[in-house]
Amino acid sequence: MTLLEKAAHSVSEAARLLREKDKRSTLVQRFLLVKEAWETYAALPQPLILGKGLYYMAERACLPIEPYDLFLARFDDHVPTPEEEKAVAESAESLTKNPVTNRTASHITLDWERILEIGLPGYVALAEARLARAVSEGEDQRTRNLLEGMLWTYRAYLRFAERYGEAAAQAGEEDMAEVCRVLCKGAPQTFRQALQLILFVYTFHLVYAGRFVSCITMGRVDSLLLPFYRKEIAAGTLTEEEAGAFIDDFCAKTNLHLGRGEHQLDFLDENYEHTSFYRNHLYDSPGYVVLGGYSNALDHRENELSVLWAKHIHPELKNPVFICRHTKDRPQALWEILAEKIRQNASVIVYNDETMIPAQIAGGVSPEDAVEYTVHPCNWADIHGGAIVGRVAEKKPLPLVVNRALSEGALPESIDELYDKIEAVYTEYIDECFIPYREKFCTGTLPPCGSILSADDCFLRGCLEKGRSLHFGGVKYPAVYVYMTILGTATDMICAVEDVVFRKKLCTPEELLAATAANFEGYDELRRACLAAPKYGTENAIADGHAKRLLTRLLDAVDRRAVGKDGKREVITLVANIYDQGHILYGRKTPATVDGRLAYTNFSADLNPTVGFGKGLMPLLHSVTSLPWNRINCGVLNVRLDRSMLRTPRDSAALLALMDGYFADGGMNLQFGITSTEELRKAQCDPEAYRDLLVRITGYSAVFVDVSRGGQEEYIRRMESTL
Repeated sequence: MTLLEKAAHSVSEAARLLREKDKRSTLVQRFLLVKEAWETYAALPQPLILGKGLYYMAERACLPIEPYDLFLARFDDHVPTPEEEKAVAESAESLTKNPVTNRTASHITLDWERILEIGLPGYVALAEARLARAVSEGEDQRTRNLLEGMLWTYRAYLRFAERYGEAAAQAGEEDMAEVCRVLCKGAPQTFRQALQLILFVYTFHLVYAGRFVSCITMGRVDSLLLPFYRKEIAAGTLTEEEAGAFIDDFCAKTNLHLGRGEHQLDFLDENYEHTSFYRNHLYDSPGYVVLGGYSNALDHRENELSVLWAKHIHPELKNPVFICRHTKDRPQALWEILAEKIRQNASVIVYNDETMIPAQIAGGVSPEDAVEYTVHPCNWADIHGGAIVGRVAEKKPLPLVVNRALSEGALPESIDELYDKIEAVYTEYIDECFIPYREKFCTGTLPPCGSILSADDCFLRGCLEKGRSLHFGGVKYPAVYVYMTILGTATDMICAVEDVVFRKKLCTPEELLAATAANFEGYDELRRACLAAPKYGTENAIADGHAKRLLTRLLDAVDRRAVGKDGKREVITLVANIYDQGHILYGRKTPATVDGRLAYTNFSADLNPTVGFGKGLMPLLHSVTSLPWNRINCGVLNVRLDRSMLRTPRDSAALLALMDGYFADGGMNLQFGITSTEELRKAQCDPEAYRDLLVRITGYSAVFVDVSRGGQEEYIRRMESTL
């Protein structure tokens, strides 16, 4: 087979498995090995259980190779026998407690610059030297345990690559064996070697070191790999066609761990049959790569590798999810291709550098690091050279904040008083996180590092040098996510109070709360008035003003609490509007609210309007652009475009113009689903005829007919708000 034929075969295999893999299939050997590793090293300190446990697995992992592989990144994945099924079930029950894997949560971007710069042998050498220094200088035993655990972890990743190279040589795949030999001696020297190293780290990190829903971003691949690409193109040792084949196989390999089904909406059907994380801890885990955007290292407008990667986005695959960074001077050739891939319903999410970079700087990140931001699954902003260690108000979505402000203490006598109470409530939640943050990171003396290690720590900048995990001062930015979620319902609540109580004076605050307590039974006219109040996402100036005012008040409160006595920012923050399926989970726990929403029904989703009140895509986009995105780091605006509107490549130009206009007006994020209600309904009736239909769920793709029936209905319901 030629290089191109092999690559095409790999893509076809990945697409087929996404749609046809047996739902019972799982990573059998991984489940068995992780249990054996724990039992073997249970008496050791946790860092050594992790490090030596991972080495135990690397030494024993089976290493499949197919004749059409261009890269080595496979693992055992099959339907268990009855005997294996029992062992897998026993291992799955203990996964959250297993010290080999239970701390490696991932959901990060690893330090890929350094990984490619020094390679796995470089990490081993650095860890050996750092551990020797800790011993010679008499550092405490906990630090030495942590460093020794890191050393064994690096050795495990290296051993995985060594053994795969040996397996390739035995299989007669000498070209892949030689790639491994180079990587086992030092840093990669070629484009292919660099891609193989990324895949080795990606595969071992997720398959063997990761816990439930582990997923990572593989970095800014177009920038990271550009020096390798240009060097070989100039030397004549690589062609664009060959590089494209390597990219194809690379993309295909990132899908192999996936199972069947979808995880965020699975709870909507009690008897839903899917692979599940207890059968395969990675069955629905997305992998991200980042394309485009400003850079400290190169001219983003002259990056031919960005264009090549974009050409090799495959709409039939779920992974990688491509995070595409839009700039006001975006390269035309690149974005024409990306618009066409979006038209084809590929796994593409677009972010606006003009808001994302200022937002990172506003939260305390240096301008240099802010420029190199990435985004990790599912749609969370990452700091270059840093990591996240906490969350603020995670379980306090904004409708609950507004509810508490209305129901506790004296009732507000004006809309201004309501805002004051909302800010006071939210400030309590800020302090719950910021006070211990300060005690931990701002006192000038870090607490003891403890004895907890994750594989994540080993590939984040600073942890090895400091001998500390990311949770104990190992990284440059011990940042926290600040949740400001379910904006639509919260805004609608404020609008209803202002309109019904303070403007039209149809009732008192007490009467409005009485109506919600009764779930509006006997208050039909009042409910109609609440529902008729201005609504978020409809390009209503009053509602847009309240959405902006609400976020601005809360952002100001965060900034005030983040500043120290010297007037400088102490607490590094990333503000998030994303909440996965929290609009369902919290909506179904919450009584009626003052916007007219009935008890225990869904809130609005992400940045979308309340279902039933949307007025179409353009009004929604105009409303969203009025928000202070230069201070907000991540969120999800899911929009659906009817496939009939985008029938030909010529229609991609209109799609690109829409994105350009939205981002020029200050929008932050866009994620498209190209389908229609009619098509989705047909897919429900004839699943086999629509197995290729992918839809966007928060920050990843799902095969629509494999989503739970309740999830399908929820997807159709909420996406109709953007049509």
